[in-house]
Amino acid sequence: MVPRILMLPGYTQNAAIFSGRLGALRRSLKDSAELVFIDPPHVVEMPTDPSDFKTKFDSDASAAPTSEADTPRAWWFAESQDGKYRKFTKFDETLQYLRGILEKSGPFDGVFGFSQGAACAAMLAALCENPSLDPIFAEPSSDPNVQWPPKPFQFAILSAGFFPLDPRTSAYFDTKPKTPTLHILGKGDTIVGEERSVPLTQAFDGARVEWHEGGHHTPSKASWRKFIQAYIEAFGDGGGGVEAANSLASPSGSGADTPVEGGKL
Repeated sequence: MVPRILMLPGYTQNAAIFSGRLGALRRSLKDSAELVFIDPPHVVEMPTDPSDFKTKFDSDASAAPTSEADTPRAWWFAESQDGKYRKFTKFDETLQYLRGILEKSGPFDGVFGFSQGAACAAMLAALCENPSLDPIFAEPSSDPNVQWPPKPFQFAILSAGFFPLDPRTSAYFDTKPKTPTLHILGKGDTIVGEERSVPLTQAFDGARVEWHEGGHHTPSKASWRKFIQAYIEAFGDGGGGVEAANSLASPSGSGADTPVEGGKL
């Protein structure tokens, strides 16, 4: 069987937008993986300055949506404290929503997230390894037909991700999760800079990091599509698993770089 992957969109994206953004990769994977795109649960309200919507966020969703396909969504909303984003609101609802997805639509072999969705995927990987980290995941299922807790993901692909600074969520990483992770980061990313992205790579045991020359996006050149496809196929039947995935040559134009201790925080 091919790997089943839960796909988590970025801030102001939704399932339709994320699927469209990954169109070339999705076509490459049509025989290699089952990609399950889901909407984030919360609708993003129109900002005071409409120009902010196009210049600072992760998608071209409409500021005045007319359908689900162009409605901007989010996994949570961050409130700044002391100049840092440290308080997530509507996060309980997100965890309940994600638990419902895992219970009703799982199991999943992997998770793939972009930007805020990558931060969310990282936390979900930690919670699937150790549901006791949060009471919403620790509670036993009331449905005897549901497998709970879920199995840990075999892998997580985190594109343009960042370390979640809310004290509740950062505590998920006090012990480094062991889920194999592939971090895809842009050297020119001005939305999620190195000071935010590198700490997430350091939060996982044995993370693999690949840098591309672009900005805040998942690279779609043929060399990257082939690399991501091969990485995912490594976790399919007879694919060799994490050892095979980590032995893959870096895509052309990438600077493979496992982070060293003492990186920017």
